Amino acid sequence: MISSTPQRVRRAMGRVQVLLMASLLATTLPAAAQMGEVPQEIAPQDAPFEMPQLQRPSFPDRTFNIRDYGAIEMQGEDQEGAILITDAVHRAIDAAHSAGGGRVLIPSGKWLSGSIHLQSNINLHIAEGAEVLFSTDKDDFLPVVPQRHEGVEAYNYAPMIYASHVKNVAITGKGLLNAQGDHWWEWFEEYGPPPRAIATQVPLSRRHFGKGAEQEGMRPSFIVFWKSEDILVEGIHLLDSPMWNVHLIYSQNIIVRDVDINSLRAPNGDGVVVDSSQNVLIEYNHFQTGDDAVVLKSGLNEEALEIDIPTENVIVRHFEAKNVRTGSGGVVFGSETSGGLRNIYVHDAYFDGSDRGIRFKTERGRGNVIENIYVRDVEMKNITYEAINFNSFYTGPQAMGVAPTARNIQISNVNIDGVPTAISLIGLPEKWVEDITLSNITIKNAEMGARLVRVKNLVMNDVSIESDSLAMTIDDGYEVHLNNVTLTDNVSGGPLRLEGRYTGAIFLNGGVTREDVQLGTGVSSGVINPELAPQAW
Repeated sequence: MISSTPQRVRRAMGRVQVLLMASLLATTLPAAAQMGEVPQEIAPQDAPFEMPQLQRPSFPDRTFNIRDYGAIEMQGEDQEGAILITDAVHRAIDAAHSAGGGRVLIPSGKWLSGSIHLQSNINLHIAEGAEVLFSTDKDDFLPVVPQRHEGVEAYNYAPMIYASHVKNVAITGKGLLNAQGDHWWEWFEEYGPPPRAIATQVPLSRRHFGKGAEQEGMRPSFIVFWKSEDILVEGIHLLDSPMWNVHLIYSQNIIVRDVDINSLRAPNGDGVVVDSSQNVLIEYNHFQTGDDAVVLKSGLNEEALEIDIPTENVIVRHFEAKNVRTGSGGVVFGSETSGGLRNIYVHDAYFDGSDRGIRFKTERGRGNVIENIYVRDVEMKNITYEAINFNSFYTGPQAMGVAPTARNIQISNVNIDGVPTAISLIGLPEKWVEDITLSNITIKNAEMGARLVRVKNLVMNDVSIESDSLAMTIDDGYEVHLNNVTLTDNVSGGPLRLEGRYTGAIFLNGGVTREDVQLGTGVSSGVINPELAPQAW
């Protein structure tokens, strides 16, 4: 067995850094300063597509305190002698469910638990001042349960909180859920990632993937809702997830609001993952995550293409993502997109110190369609890589299989201050990115401006880019409309360069002029404003 002592040392040092950073942020830039106070009432969902108006589930006014069902609080910090509250919580849940529903209360205090399984009509309430530490013994997360691991169905250790085939259910309160993820991370480092791409090629019954198939190293998510509906997650704090935090799979009618997630130390510590689910509202959440803050997914490759359940009708609004790490983004589409993504509306977001801002990631083999995506009113600062990014080669050009389609993506009212690459849109040779509209976007303090490769029917309205190097490159772009686009850089020869044998129909209307254009090898001046005669240029 590989020794994990060095990893433990690094994790401990990392935790000190995270706590110091969180304390500093709380002192200098409180969350309320960015988003304001969280309203009690849920505002109407005014989306550019049809979806039902979501409301909180309701529960009978009955409380089932876990103390009354045998739960014993931890004494001090020593977990060795602590008694698990798992059975007591389940007795309280059973009693509430049998009575027709109600609130199961985990009161103020420190508690040690294994996996908690919810039932219908239950509001699991974590009181302010309560901290639930989840066991570091993996046996406390057995038996295995069905779930989806990075887009692939598997049987595996149960999540910390698991809800399967339930209706009218909630997790609420101001308490802290602490997954104590170090032992999961060290286990993952020892065994490595499971072979998920290979697993999609065989039926679940013959799949050597996940704990139920004797595959070690596959971490569960923190909270999973599986094939459930009418769900609320509100107010809670999540710390140190094994992997993804709030994972919504094959579920519908969901509200996730005012949740604080800190998974900076967690590998693949995504915040809220909407996975082949519908009718979802995500609002007023705070993210410091070790991977994507909010991510929309729908399954991987062959299996998900056959299942064919999209993520659709999702609103993500009034949220902030700070220090989002490991190459990730504030809001991300993919990379598992094989069930399709459509009707997604993101607005009023603040990203500070994230690796990326708005990110699309997919590749050959994923197939299906990403469409009807609307993003507006976003502030970005101190982005590490790209502010707006569409990557069709997520794992590299060697990926094989059916190509995904991306179309009708509208991004507007975005301010970006400080980024190496402002905009990067890259389509596949056989499937260009099409029908993209970027409006009212201001970019300053960029090292590199916009790089647009294999795009069709791209419209940019009122876009301003200030960059050190070339402000914009279009490489194989067709029907590109630049309306009142201003480009400023420190490069001689003009801030817009056209390249690629298939580049054509580039329309300049205000801002950039023909004199601002550099022409690459094989690109003629006739591609610019082609409806005009040469003497009109």
